[in-house]
Amino acid sequence: MNYLAHLHLAKLSNTSYSGSLMADFCHANQIQLLPEAVQDGIKLHQFVDKTFDSHPLSIEFRAEQKIGRRRFAGIVQDLLMDYWLVNKWAEYNDAPLHQFYDEFIPDLLVHKDQAKPEFQRLVLSLNENRWLQSLGTLKGIERALMSIIRPWRYGEHLLPFYQALPYLLEQSETLFDGIYPKVISDVKKEVARTNGIKKANQ
Repeated sequence: MNYLAHLHLAKLSNTSYSGSLMADFCHANQIQLLPEAVQDGIKLHQFVDKTFDSHPLSIEFRAEQKIGRRRFAGIVQDLLMDYWLVNKWAEYNDAPLHQFYDEFIPDLLVHKDQAKPEFQRLVLSLNENRWLQSLGTLKGIERALMSIIRPWRYGEHLLPFYQALPYLLEQSETLFDGIYPKVISDVKKEVARTNGIKKANQ
C-alpha cells in the first residue's frame, strides 16, 4: 500500500499516523527509541504490507505483468491502490479527503524529526502542497511514479510501467475492490488482537 492507504488504515484503526508512514524511513535500531504509539503504527504498517502483498489477487496481478521488471511491479501496484482510494474515498469516509489533512498532518509534524531526512521532506511536502488528491488522476500517478524513477538506480526498469499506466489503472479497479475491504477487516482484527494482549499483560 502507498501513503494514502496507510494513513487511511491508521485512521480506521485509531493507530499512529506517523507510524503508518515512518516504517519505510527508519533504521531498525531507531524504531525501539520511538514512542510506543509510533512503534505500534510501524508494526501495523508492516502488517498491512504483508497482508496486501500476500493476498492471492495481489500475487496474481504482479504475476500477470509482462512489462518491465516483474519484481518491481509491486511499486506500481501500491500507487494504483492510492489512485482508486482517492476515487472511491466517499465509499469509505463521510468527510471529504481535503479535510483528512487536518487529522493526520499535526501528528506527522510532531514526529517528523524522528526519522530519516526523506521522511521530513515527505511530511513538509504533504503539509505545504497537499498533493494526495492528485493521486486520483493519471497525471498525478505519472508524477508520483516519475519521482521514483528519476533518482533510483533501477528506475529505468519502471519506465514500461509508466508508459502502460492508462491500461494498468483500468485493470486495477477490480484488484482494489477485491483487496482493500479485506485489508481493512484484517487490520481491525489485528489491532483488537494486539490491544487484547497488551491489556492481558498489564
